[in-house]
Amino acid sequence: MLETVRVRPISATDWPHIAELEQAAYGPLGLSEGRHALESWRALSPETCFVLGEPGALRGYVLAIPFPYGDYPQLGSSAGTLVGSPNLHLHDLAVAPAFRRTGLGREIVTHVNAVARDRGFLTISLIALSGTELFWSSNGFRPDPAVPAPSGYGDNARYLTKVL
Repeated sequence: MLETVRVRPISATDWPHIAELEQAAYGPLGLSEGRHALESWRALSPETCFVLGEPGALRGYVLAIPFPYGDYPQLGSSAGTLVGSPNLHLHDLAVAPAFRRTGLGREIVTHVNAVARDRGFLTISLIALSGTELFWSSNGFRPDPAVPAPSGYGDNARYLTKVL
């Protein structure tokens, strides 16, 4: 039976652990952004960024920000200013290697969906990295053929979206 893991807002003491999770997930792919960039994205929209677990025992995190539909942040860039948008872009999600394929990814996506609906967003978008499209499609995301393949996110990355 899957234990319940608390989804909560990010606190200042979480950042070293978030940086470790991000490096473990994206470093081997050459797509790690580093702590400074991650913190800058969270600063834009703290109410849509979360961690899974307790301080010192994080199992995952998600950074989601209002961002224009059909567009996406460039990897490694620091966030600029917040632009009002009816689209919430799920920029970064990582689950600790020991907890992958346990339902925690789905749990945090479900939480982001609920928060997005409550805050009046109409859509959620993301860039699906190669090999992750099945996970995202099982969570209701579909490719938008009108949006060109993203550059800088590795081979076979695709822009996906979900209408809320």
